[in-house]
Amino acid sequence: MKPILPPTILIEEADFHNAWARAIRYIIRDGIPITIGDASNPKPIRDACVTFELTGNAIAQIENRELHPQFPFKHVDQYCEEFTREYLKEYLKRPPDEQFSYLYFERLAAYYGAVNQIEEIRYNLSQQIQSGTSSNRHQAVTWIVAMDTHSSASPCLQRIWIRWLGANVTEVHLNWRSRDLYTAWQANLIAIIDMINREVIHPNNCYIAKIIDHNDSLHIYDTDSGPESVKPIPTNPQLM
Repeated sequence: MKPILPPTILIEEADFHNAWARAIRYIIRDGIPITIGDASNPKPIRDACVTFELTGNAIAQIENRELHPQFPFKHVDQYCEEFTREYLKEYLKRPPDEQFSYLYFERLAAYYGAVNQIEEIRYNLSQQIQSGTSSNRHQAVTWIVAMDTHSSASPCLQRIWIRWLGANVTEVHLNWRSRDLYTAWQANLIAIIDMINREVIHPNNCYIAKIIDHNDSLHIYDTDSGPESVKPIPTNPQLM
């Protein structure tokens, strides 16, 4: 018997909301049923490998913190605060039992407690611009092998890769090992791009022209109620 393989899907969109709506439609229709987690906490999902290419107005919508009206998570401004230096400073004052398993900004700005990958990638982008030569070497990672290999709560975001494309144009690639599509995807992108713009792109007088968002396992939980009703939003042709 041939195994049932998860599909690999490419979604090219200039509308942030419809990228989300289309992904939900594809995973409901084509995603494979599989159970993730462990024996003590099994989580049935529908799953696919999905890569998004976002350009044009989709990037403006992300930067403006616009959410699809049916996106269930509404506290995006509060979530964005978790990706700031101020939040990290206060967070590190908490006792260990009041801290999360991981904090993305901590992994990026204080990797192994010492390396500020955000400052490094900002500097590396400036060097691309100054030299007039693009580079495919400049990235920041979240995975710490000693901490995450056997953890039940390891980072979903794995890697941020940024490249200069000439003039004041950049592209940003994000790689995820696992991603909750229905309740997290839009908020994740808004918060991370907000941080990247503030810390890396805008200090170099650049802007983001393309986002590649790659997900090894993009999924909808069987326990989610509401994804079947998600509808695309009519697109204004003038914004295409």
